[in-house]
Amino acid sequence: MAKEEYGTIVELVGGNNEHRIGANSLLIEHRQKGEKTKRIMIDTGAMLPPKWVDYDAVVPDLSKYFDSPHGKAQEPVDAMFITHCHEDHIGALVYLAAAKYKLPKIYTGDYTKKFILSQMDKYNILPEYIPEIETVRHGQKIEIADDFQVYPFNVSHPTKDPLGFYVQTQIDGKFNAGYDFFGDYNLREVFFGEGFDEQEFIDFHSDKPLTGVFMDSTSVSMSEDKVVSLDKAIDNKKRKYQQHPEDQIFFPVIARSLQHLAIGLVAAKETGRTVLVASPGLRQSVSLLKAGLKNNDPELRKRFRVKEGEEFDFDELVKIARNSADIEDYLNKYDYSQRLIVISGALDEEKNGQKSRLRLMSEQNKVSYDAKGKMKGKGLSGDPQFTIDSRTTVDRSQRPISGINGPDYPVTNARLRALGAYVMENGDTEDEISQNTGHAVAQETQKMRDLLLNFSANHEDFLSGRSKLYIIGIHGDTEQIQTLSKVVQSPYVETIECKNTDKIHINQGKLEKIEGLPFADQTWVGVQKYALSGHGADDVFIFDLVDKNFMKLSHLQTVINIQTNANPHAKKENNFHLSRAIAEAEKFEEEGMSMSNIAIRNQIHGDRRGRITEDYSYSQIKALREEKSKSPHKKKFARSRKSRGGR
Repeated sequence: MAKEEYGTIVELVGGNNEHRIGANSLLIEHRQKGEKTKRIMIDTGAMLPPKWVDYDAVVPDLSKYFDSPHGKAQEPVDAMFITHCHEDHIGALVYLAAAKYKLPKIYTGDYTKKFILSQMDKYNILPEYIPEIETVRHGQKIEIADDFQVYPFNVSHPTKDPLGFYVQTQIDGKFNAGYDFFGDYNLREVFFGEGFDEQEFIDFHSDKPLTGVFMDSTSVSMSEDKVVSLDKAIDNKKRKYQQHPEDQIFFPVIARSLQHLAIGLVAAKETGRTVLVASPGLRQSVSLLKAGLKNNDPELRKRFRVKEGEEFDFDELVKIARNSADIEDYLNKYDYSQRLIVISGALDEEKNGQKSRLRLMSEQNKVSYDAKGKMKGKGLSGDPQFTIDSRTTVDRSQRPISGINGPDYPVTNARLRALGAYVMENGDTEDEISQNTGHAVAQETQKMRDLLLNFSANHEDFLSGRSKLYIIGIHGDTEQIQTLSKVVQSPYVETIECKNTDKIHINQGKLEKIEGLPFADQTWVGVQKYALSGHGADDVFIFDLVDKNFMKLSHLQTVINIQTNANPHAKKENNFHLSRAIAEAEKFEEEGMSMSNIAIRNQIHGDRRGRITEDYSYSQIKALREEKSKSPHKKKFARSRKSRGGR
């Protein structure tokens, strides 16, 4: 912030992208004369790039906000606030920690905290780079400074206990700005957790003056006739399952779609099916549901339609596949009419030749039958264990996302139908819908506008015309943000349409929009992940600076993060995996990965106690390569000419 600019500035770091949703992040900074600037960040998300891009994720360039191996933060952030655990709101946290950025304290809900920590563990992040995380609840006051406060409030979204945040600042002891930051939200009932309560929301805002609101625009073009109650969604899915009683059912679900998963589990329970969860990404969501039912959570038991006094064994309903043997056991034990198999592939995922389960299954050769109707083989390609045939229903009720799997969705469905499957899609009428959007539709957006106009502490100023409520659309592409402006039109409202890097400056009642960089000049960080150790974890991260089209501009950093097993009984296996890791490292170096195979080998074999990380700059890479070229062992460690993924 320039020295003469006092007051509060909100910068849209990410999320308001040109054509693609994701990478949501907002920076709020406040300063008054003679005081140090204080900054907070709300959400730090990742964006899933198109499948033809090599990067696994793209995140905003946040290097100036945190201390890192490259230097001290230019504009240090004092605290971070996370609304919920979906990738487009927390995804960048793991990558920042992997790149050895020192993150400040994080405030979030309990489930989101657990999810973030599990992700840090999954990627072998060293303890010193895992930030402190404090659980907060609705109405709690968090003091950033004497003139800067944050208050969480409950919202609804298809995960557990998502939050919005109200931020208030003062100058010389007088109110300066008050903003609601919603994250993803809607006004409906939730399957599990707190959720939005209208009276609670009114009470919360009754003593909090508002300048404006940063409002989710993702589903604002949808109408409420595309939304049904949770019980109706379960009954719709149940009815569809009953129409195909002899079929095996495959149910692809987005990894963190807790509510959609739960609706499918209840429908399976009520149609007498046993569920196999064959998607590792959903294990945490399954564990959460299991723990709640084991603890006899009354609301969750009600949602699962467990009658009072009835015994319910979650483990009898849901089986977890931890390896291929578990899958074979399940397929041998349960016939087609008893199966419901949860798999990956809801977004038709494919990256660097790695395909989700549903994509593999859709690409099998059509099966054939002998004269007695017995299936001959499983086809010559596709998934090695699961087969699509004429006695298969694929429950594709997870809504497609046009910017991610829009082009692939009908193609995959056509392949599945060609193999004989019935493809069950989410409908457009009340009797067909089994997955709601998790975001506010047009009518909910208007209702939220009216609640803020009528029940905020300064509502009389709005209704009398003395001031207006400013509404800024977030979490959407250009079209969605423009649609939000139309939906919330009112004599008492002024909308401001912002793009990434735009800022809103508020100083003693005066509000100004500051234009940021054009999209063409904005840069991002592209992230590639690789598993070298053979244990399934991604332990190599490549960070590149990319332009708005995800084209590489320059290499920033490569971090190698290999976890070894101290168990002496696993020593032989461990050495095998580590040897493979070194072999893979040789192949990758041709593509500019900043590692020395000899250095990695020495690091790994010199320390079997736990995690090892290495981090190399460009000058070090050059030095290592020059030194390696003089080594008598250079043939043994020669770089492979074979490129990954055909590049």
